[in-house]
Amino acid sequence: MKAAVTTSNNEAAMTRVWELKSDAVNDYAPLVFASNEEVASGMFDTSGTPLAWPSRPKVEVFVEPGKRKPKPLADVSALTPGALAMSDKAKAAMGPFLSAFGQFLAMDCGEETRWFYNVTNLIPCIDESRSTKRPSGSIVKEAFFEHAVPVEPAVFKDPLTAAASLYVNDAGKAALEKIVAEAALMGVAFVEPGPPPKKPRPRS
Repeated sequence: MKAAVTTSNNEAAMTRVWELKSDAVNDYAPLVFASNEEVASGMFDTSGTPLAWPSRPKVEVFVEPGKRKPKPLADVSALTPGALAMSDKAKAAMGPFLSAFGQFLAMDCGEETRWFYNVTNLIPCIDESRSTKRPSGSIVKEAFFEHAVPVEPAVFKDPLTAAASLYVNDAGKAALEKIVAEAALMGVAFVEPGPPPKKPRPRS
């Protein structure tokens, strides 16, 4: 996924779009909502609009069926598509950068605070005509308009996929990778949008 942008020297530079998400879901426990009523109320909407919560919702650490204890929590945890759930450590490290593109809302997780990161920076940049779609019309693999992808470091959503995906450009990825490394944060991933390529079947 590459997009051509114009540099100050009028030379074509290339910037990629990455999906920002929680990592190592097989090694770390996800979080789950404690109240179905809160979910049904729409307070966890991830369409890219600012949220205002009347109270702090509760989330819980998921315990696999048949297990007594959950897996450990990462600094950035899976909770719901289109958002990230962060520890105090992750918010302290990434917050100064991420706050320019969204909002942090506090959630209670046992005796800890976890932060719901809601991206509100909406940029229409997906080219539907070149994107791969399911028969239902939903997008499976995104293609992006070359002129619409930000050049400066940015985290953003497209209205077409806002409920499911957070995007970051090359400059934003580089900035966040430096923050993640310096703070030794666990659970952050940058992946190419769309499903991973299918592995070839072993020959018999």
